Amino acid sequence: MSIPLSRALRLRGERIQGLSRHHSTKAVVHIPKANIYRFGDASRPVFRDVNWTVNENENWAVISSASHEKHDLFQTLLGHLRISPYPPPPEDPRDQISIVSFGNRRRASSGAFYDYTARYGAVQDEHRVTLRQHMFPETIDPFGGIPEELRDPAWKENQMNGADSLSPERHALFDSLVQKMGLSAFLDLPLIALSNGQTPGLDVKNRPNLLNLLHNLHSTQSPRVILGLRLHDPVPDWITHVALLRGTSVKTGLKHHILSEEALRATSEITSTPPLQSRVGDIVVDMKNIKVQYQDRKVIQNLNWQIRQGERWHLQGENGSGKTTLLSLLTGDHPQIPTPHLQSLIGVLSPEMFDAFPRRAGMSVWDVVGTGFDGTFVPRGRHAVGTGVMRELTEGDVIWRRERCAEVIAALGPPLCEARFCGLGVGEQRMVLLMRALVGRPQLVLLDEVWSGMDERMVTVAKRYLREGGGIGDDQAVVVITHWDDEVPWRTEDGVKRIRLEKGEPTFF
Repeated sequence: MSIPLSRALRLRGERIQGLSRHHSTKAVVHIPKANIYRFGDASRPVFRDVNWTVNENENWAVISSASHEKHDLFQTLLGHLRISPYPPPPEDPRDQISIVSFGNRRRASSGAFYDYTARYGAVQDEHRVTLRQHMFPETIDPFGGIPEELRDPAWKENQMNGADSLSPERHALFDSLVQKMGLSAFLDLPLIALSNGQTPGLDVKNRPNLLNLLHNLHSTQSPRVILGLRLHDPVPDWITHVALLRGTSVKTGLKHHILSEEALRATSEITSTPPLQSRVGDIVVDMKNIKVQYQDRKVIQNLNWQIRQGERWHLQGENGSGKTTLLSLLTGDHPQIPTPHLQSLIGVLSPEMFDAFPRRAGMSVWDVVGTGFDGTFVPRGRHAVGTGVMRELTEGDVIWRRERCAEVIAALGPPLCEARFCGLGVGEQRMVLLMRALVGRPQLVLLDEVWSGMDERMVTVAKRYLREGGGIGDDQAVVVITHWDDEVPWRTEDGVKRIRLEKGEPTFF
């Protein structure tokens, strides 16, 4: 009979019940040397020989090369996976543990397309929902500032019972956290109007603020915090211990020991490649004197930008600087640029596109990739490679599209060829949508936070294909949108150009 971790682990308590004779009473997490399995599958361990103890006054980060590895380990802490052999059972950890993860907006989990362009004209009722209404409804004052003595007599009773509201103490804590995280100005804005960076994609400036806040909360044990990081994420200075996940292996220990070993391994795998010699060709994008303004709010101003064939651009900027609006102008998503033909000329992978793309039950990887030729969201035409835009396809066009589709899938995702898109993990779905963006060899490719959710192997394969493997030709231009230089597939010596937006004002360097 298997015993779930919910009976084997306690996180918030001062000690792990049943282990106090053998371990320090300051242990917060203790998983003895054990294998971890999914329920119903005793033949294939998710993790092998796990020996992990988290003590008070230790600051831990869980680092993995694949997002599903972190997910599985954290689900283990929640009791959703089975430990064998298991420790003596303490209290149920599900009352003691919460997992907070940064995800994108709602996904189109059905066959429907989620219209992310609605953010530019939030006029429907569903688009008026604010951040506060969506995530923190318990902080809304139903009396709108009416004095206590004039409120419904049942108010005080409901307040004491905690019905649909926060206690004054918890409300004060909420207000303090909102202020420290710089969210006060966003709480009452429509959720759909917030940029990706103001939801999951924290920029270089704001990440330290969040990390410092988490450190302060952890230091006061209110609550204790274990960070989950990607392999290429910077590890905060205050982290003292690391659990490094690779496949079924969980290596734990002091941060400098674990990271030193990882740095040696990574160095041994680095291969040097010569700089690329790209040829600059015709103008692909020519933006002159661009200004975007909503009433008194200036989003983009004084923008003059030319993008040519063969150029590789890195677009930077803090959250809310105007990057998303600029991309909407390039793609034609913005209502001020009514150019539907652009969809077939530009390949896009962005957080919004990932959320918006429909997950039809029968849609295969081939079907999804094939929609990239015409920029549609539904497979069409013979062999699901589209019907053409502005003109009908010739037999030669269909043959080329079939060969190109097979080529891109073979380069980036051979195991995925026959898979159903909706059944893939987040990283695999993003890889498929990257194939979709590249398959038609569009004049312009826009890659916005493209590596989010992908594991180390996927990122390595994709970067190599983009830079060296023929994924992008000399007659194409690319704009990579990211806060981090090392996420750009091309290097400075390859001739990467950079543009940075600061409060809508562009700087080229």
